[in-house]
Amino acid sequence: MSMVSTKGSYGLTAMVVLAKEDKETLLQIKDIATKGEIPQNYLEQILVVLKRAGFVESIRGANGGYKLSRDSKNITVYEILGALDCDTVYKEIKSSNALLSPFWSDIQEKIEELFSMSLDDLIEFLDKNGDNIIYYI
Repeated sequence: MSMVSTKGSYGLTAMVVLAKEDKETLLQIKDIATKGEIPQNYLEQILVVLKRAGFVESIRGANGGYKLSRDSKNITVYEILGALDCDTVYKEIKSSNALLSPFWSDIQEKIEELFSMSLDDLIEFLDKNGDNIIYYI
């Protein structure tokens, strides 16, 4: 069972890439795509959604690019995934079985709690736990 769509995962990755940059640094789509290992064509579509939702802004021109439009400590994972229409975040788990209803409610609360971390908190988590990643060739 997948909890977050590819669109949500790529969108969240793009936001992390942008949040790791200096607040005034503009990144071009190709740079975000490379750093985040995101297909560039798909990233273009995702950035349109994130811009419409007010998370990123773009500057046109030769030295243009994208940057966060809000402080990363004020953007939550829940908001990002919600803007990208990720079902797990947006829709409550429903069951016609009253016996399981408390279980599904508890699961939904835990999902919301987990995804309520800020983008800064996510980056801190990734930085702390990234050292434990082992790559095999």
